[in-house]
Amino acid sequence: MNIRIRHKLVLFVLIGVLLTSGISLLYVQNMQKLYEELVYEQTSEKLYLYSERIEDKLAAIDRMTQSIASDADIQQGLEKIKESKDSRETYFAINAVEDKLLSYRVFNYPIRSVAVVDYWGNEYWLGTTKDETAPAYSKQFIAMAAQKEGGSLWKGGERDSKVFTSLREIRAVKSMDFPTLGTLIVRVNADDLIDSIGSNGSASSNNSLLIYEDHLPIYWNDEQWKDGAMPSSLIQNERLGERYEMLTLNNHKYLTTLSTMSFTGWTLVNLVPYESLFQKASVMKTILLLLYTFIVISLVWIGFIFARSITRPLEKLAFRMSKVEQGDFAIQRELPAKNMDEIGWLTSSFDKMTESLDRLIKDNYIKQIHLKESQYEALKAKLNPHFLYNTLDSINWLARRNGQDRISSMVKALGDMLRSTTSKKEMVMLKEEIQHVNNYLLIQKYRFEDRLQCEINIPHELQNCFIPTMILQPIVENALKYGIDEMTGECHITISGEAFDQQLDIWIGDQGPGMDTHYLEQGAGEGIGLRSIHERLRLLYGAPYGIAILEGIDQGTIIRIRIPVLLKGEGDHV
Repeated sequence: MNIRIRHKLVLFVLIGVLLTSGISLLYVQNMQKLYEELVYEQTSEKLYLYSERIEDKLAAIDRMTQSIASDADIQQGLEKIKESKDSRETYFAINAVEDKLLSYRVFNYPIRSVAVVDYWGNEYWLGTTKDETAPAYSKQFIAMAAQKEGGSLWKGGERDSKVFTSLREIRAVKSMDFPTLGTLIVRVNADDLIDSIGSNGSASSNNSLLIYEDHLPIYWNDEQWKDGAMPSSLIQNERLGERYEMLTLNNHKYLTTLSTMSFTGWTLVNLVPYESLFQKASVMKTILLLLYTFIVISLVWIGFIFARSITRPLEKLAFRMSKVEQGDFAIQRELPAKNMDEIGWLTSSFDKMTESLDRLIKDNYIKQIHLKESQYEALKAKLNPHFLYNTLDSINWLARRNGQDRISSMVKALGDMLRSTTSKKEMVMLKEEIQHVNNYLLIQKYRFEDRLQCEINIPHELQNCFIPTMILQPIVENALKYGIDEMTGECHITISGEAFDQQLDIWIGDQGPGMDTHYLEQGAGEGIGLRSIHERLRLLYGAPYGIAILEGIDQGTIIRIRIPVLLKGEGDHV
């Protein structure tokens, strides 16, 4: 880009800040979504547990009604009342039924009234809990109880939202045909039942609890919901098994969770206002947005000042360089730099350079220039591998210091390879040559990654043998270059070795497209080092030894290196 460095630096800082802010905002947004999902799940789970506790309460009351309906004294009394409507025995039977009802401890339950209706429609109440306005004698209740044939039936909302009614037909258990003796009607105070369970698990005190039967409300703790049927979206969620949804009702957003009670078939719905549930999260999000805005503005301003602190000295230095380029070496020198950073050091060095150049030109320009060139050439001639070793070690140290382990391992491997290639040894142990190959493969693995696989299977006792230096790595490099599988793009190299009498065979195989097995017999071409290694081994050990090119079992090429076995201790004779 043909723009000034200052603008480049500002643009760089701005892009970095915007990218960082964008990623941070996305992170905050995702965290809020995860938080909302977690709140939804927890609220739904708590409502499910809450509905189970309601069912446990209703089941306990149901067990009590079953105990009353199957009580022997009550059944005996109802049988006598059924046999004789108006008699002396009927009078005693009625007293026995009422006395038996008094023996039941209903105060442990939020029960409003307990009524037994006999065969003739007469009602008997438990103590003084009679509800005069309750239609306990209603033929509708008796008919609904009869449909269950002695089973339990829970109803709600027949008269108001504050009562749940348990209906059970009383049948004679001693007779095989179980004739009807009467009906047991237990009316439960809904508010007391809900209060006895405690909080419904919502984090908000403004939540609304609704109970629906056949999608019509039978209980509510907020009057605004008493006349409305269950919303169609909740009905759909109930059918699909979805337990929560964000729903807008009466222009307000609610978190709606629902749970179906298996005991009664009622649907329990909890409405929590979104504002009260996520108010703190919204405030935190707003604070974070303001904080991010402040950080972006601050960083852009700091970046502008930073860019200016770098570019202004450079602009001054560039102007003075243009003067020197025009041959004006007598320009005014800058005062000593206040900040001796790289730019200050560069400016100071430039001043010294221009001063020296001005003096040299005046003294003897040509002579001094040739002298500097000769000194430079002499300095280059003194460079030796130790300088490269030290440089690589410095790079390795710097990479490790900055946590760049991959760069560190590559630089170390490269340094080890450099030491091996510049070594004056003619013979090395096989394990040293294997280490040299491993260093080469380590560097290549960072390029090919999992596409490069190498297996080295050479017995440990053979690794102390002496072999000519630099004979394995060029062949492995050749296998890597030409041994890539055309179908998969992978390169699988195997290196193995074994000894036969006084001969050591080393096998290097790949899975590539293969090569001409008569390659060594052909004339010189673009070399990969095979012919040079083969001729070198022939010169050292004679005709039986050298390199052979073989075809792989399924595909690829196998290079066999055959040399004499020279164990440790015999290297002095090589």
